[in-house]
Amino acid sequence: MFPRTLLPTLLLLAPLLAPLASLAATRYATRYTVTSLPANTNPLGINNAGQIVGDLATAEGQRGFTWSGGTLATMGTLGGADSSAVAINQAGQVAGHARLASGAMRALRHTGAGLVELAIPASTDSFAHAINDAGQIAGQYVTAIPSYRAFLYGGGVSTDLGTLGGDFASAAGINNAGHVVGVSALDDSSPYLAHAFLYANGSMTDLGTLGGSYSAATDINDAGLVVGHAWVQGSEHAFLYANGKMTDLGTLGGRRSFAHAVNQGGQVVGRSDTPGDAGSAAFLYQGAALIDLNTLIDPALGYSVHNATGINDSGQIAAYGCRLEGSECGGLLLQPSPAPEPGAWAMLLAGLGMLGWCRLRGARMT
Repeated sequence: MFPRTLLPTLLLLAPLLAPLASLAATRYATRYTVTSLPANTNPLGINNAGQIVGDLATAEGQRGFTWSGGTLATMGTLGGADSSAVAINQAGQVAGHARLASGAMRALRHTGAGLVELAIPASTDSFAHAINDAGQIAGQYVTAIPSYRAFLYGGGVSTDLGTLGGDFASAAGINNAGHVVGVSALDDSSPYLAHAFLYANGSMTDLGTLGGSYSAATDINDAGLVVGHAWVQGSEHAFLYANGKMTDLGTLGGRRSFAHAVNQGGQVVGRSDTPGDAGSAAFLYQGAALIDLNTLIDPALGYSVHNATGINDSGQIAAYGCRLEGSECGGLLLQPSPAPEPGAWAMLLAGLGMLGWCRLRGARMT
């Protein structure tokens, strides 16, 4: 028990100590460690195992890659110069596209057994943009007319998703229920009047806009949360669509922002222009305002994170940035660090404050 002579001091300190303890707690927000991928990599997706896919610039051309535990493996092509690895599911299956020797582009699935070209009827070119855990793939194909159409591929069968009225659609994201999101034209005017869509149960639904003429959805999670970007007064802002409502997520102070991915917990990542539109910064959104991911990384490491393209259910983030600005640029894995325990001084302050408050409350009740 504290000596009686200490109690008056505790009673005086109690109103001051509680705010100090609260302030101490705010110092322990989630932070991120940084792991660099090889130079000239551009990450595009991440799964729950922390495997990252994306594109690697080489002397021979662009190559899709998979990065896992510090090891990078390139994907190869279908006989042409280029390939791209865009998305990866929990089984490690990769969706992307590669060029044929003829120059045409083909959507594909990549596994340990190699590249498998997807059979998309009537297509001159095709591009895979997303894959779910069942191996269903969503993307876009081009016809000879030409027209640009969204597709869903599964079980060896490709399904045209239709449009919102025009002759343009592209699918960008898919969840484990097979629900697909993307963008479609409402008519064939130029430039397109186009809106974000949700395709589910055989029909395409217009998700609307933030008041402008354009919106595009980029990802959807299993709870049906959709993210993307939309025109707002002459610029583009990231949005979150939930329960029939599209919400403007704002920016980090610049004109534009773009949401690229959402995990099962509802965390959203993307990029935003910085104040004065002087550059771009990767952001994290988790139910409040956008957070500049650069503020959650030790500045002594020297990284500038410009874009975040994927986030898994553990909160690991696939990002692009530079170290020693402009000289060492490439992919990054941002790993959440466990919040450290508050220091002993903070615990002591909180305890003393509570003791004083209890003593004061007891005195008032007598």
